[in-house]
Amino acid sequence: MRIGFITRKILSKFGMLYQNLIIMRLSIIFSLIAGLTFSASSSAQLICIDLIISEYIEGTGNNKGLEFFNPTSESIDLSEYSLQRWSNGEAGMTDETQLFGTLPPLTTWVLVNGQTEDVDLGGGAISPACDPVMQAMADQLDNPYPAPTYMNGNDALVLVKNGTMVIDIFGKPGENPGVAWTNDAENGFIDVGDGAAWLTSNHTLRRKYDVVHGLNVPPVVFDTFLEWDTLPVNTWDGLGHHSCACGTSGTVDLFEVPSLEIFPNPAVNDMFNIKSNQPVIRLEVYSPEGRLVNIQNPSSEVRTWSISTSDWNAGVYFVNVQYVSGAIFAHRLVVR
Repeated sequence: MRIGFITRKILSKFGMLYQNLIIMRLSIIFSLIAGLTFSASSSAQLICIDLIISEYIEGTGNNKGLEFFNPTSESIDLSEYSLQRWSNGEAGMTDETQLFGTLPPLTTWVLVNGQTEDVDLGGGAISPACDPVMQAMADQLDNPYPAPTYMNGNDALVLVKNGTMVIDIFGKPGENPGVAWTNDAENGFIDVGDGAAWLTSNHTLRRKYDVVHGLNVPPVVFDTFLEWDTLPVNTWDGLGHHSCACGTSGTVDLFEVPSLEIFPNPAVNDMFNIKSNQPVIRLEVYSPEGRLVNIQNPSSEVRTWSISTSDWNAGVYFVNVQYVSGAIFAHRLVVR
């Protein structure tokens, strides 16, 4: 009896110690994100209830911009939302831009860097104007420097509603990943100078088709490939158009999900196949570094394709399939 009592007492003390350690750890995390409110939800669920960041452009010079998508069936008052930048691992917001206007269901809002001329910084350094072609695609030009669209690849972005409620997160607030967040899982997807691919620097990133809800809890690590497809630097031809499982901009077909098969996956014998139940007008395959390795523009009658991977390196590739309707389906492919 006495031994049992002592054992229970020891276990109780260890349990309290473990509980205290968890509480301390949580308090440290939340102190970095002080003043913000998070709501628990999963992007894997088809909950199309609020604004999301749908495209991220970190191009050369000041060619920077963000696209926001309304996946809901109701108009959204954008004046309730602001975009915050958490620069270089700072444990708080460094600058912020208020959005404005009303965004109808299944439409996008494009925010682009607002610098319209080159600025002499002294000592031979120049801050270049944002490309006017990109600015012409904007619904809103950002504030003068400092502002969120002066971000570099190591800045986290937080979409906030009514000043404190976190709606979506890009990157990991409070973490400085080096030059950018990378594909290096062994080092927590940060840049440690080992040659890992920079994914959030000199890339355009588009939110995957099956992401229907923003990330409103800070990630333990920021694994870009979980929710984003990578495209080459200075790609902005997709601004103003987004497709997700909630619907596609310019359409009213909520929750219509195309049927697509990619097999075998992982690819074997230097080959994989794509089969679709709907007409396709364009196929693109991107390497993990965002390099376009295969492109096809099939006729609408063709519904099955075989693609060779014989000259590809091993890794995770991304297949973008664009339908006649304009919807884009993004799928991962593993090549061994």
